[in-house]
Amino acid sequence: MRSIFVVSCLAAGLLPASIAVSAEPDPLALYGPAATYEILRNGEVVGEHRIDFSRQGDALMVESRSQIEVPFLFLTGYAFEYRARTIWNNGTLIRLEAQTNDDGEQSSLMGERADDRMRIEGPSGDIAIPADLPLSEHWSRRFIDGGRQLNTITGKVNDIEIRPLGEAFVPMANGIAQAERFQVDGDIKLETWYDEAGRWLGMRFAAQDSSIIEYRCRTCRADVADLP
Repeated sequence: MRSIFVVSCLAAGLLPASIAVSAEPDPLALYGPAATYEILRNGEVVGEHRIDFSRQGDALMVESRSQIEVPFLFLTGYAFEYRARTIWNNGTLIRLEAQTNDDGEQSSLMGERADDRMRIEGPSGDIAIPADLPLSEHWSRRFIDGGRQLNTITGKVNDIEIRPLGEAFVPMANGIAQAERFQVDGDIKLETWYDEAGRWLGMRFAAQDSSIIEYRCRTCRADVADLP
């Protein structure tokens, strides 16, 4: 079952797009100090994704964690863990660190700003990319701008296309919420959801083993709560 969740954790895991954060709503105002999501596989909860936001002076820190365990009989059939940290200063990405443990296969990625470039050391080798190249992450609505984005798990540059699907109610951990839906195609394929304020509500995609994976926000407000 190795790597069935990698597409989600761009997450999935887990960093903002890399042009000025100040051009968007303050993430602390949008989400508060943390945003959490339950992760489901074929309707069963198998993990959690958490994003923490904090400030030290002008610097914004974003720390993300994903942990997934898929049971098989009385054992763990598949395990995935992702941790990432970014540091921003006045809206500019300064540093990026990410570690992945994909069912025992470990990898890491580091990025450091140097003038107008980001120098990346990752599992796909060392590359230099434009400093304003977005990262493949969802909490920033800039993810749905599409185009070329850095995959923070593989260290490769993905190319994606975005197609609006219109508004609909989407599932949350505590009910349902009105959302704008977007289809993502290209190097990654999924459907992702945002509310009118730009808050990421979750996503759905088919994993490599054809199971259906969903991320549902726990800390976002539901328009209609689950009935007791």
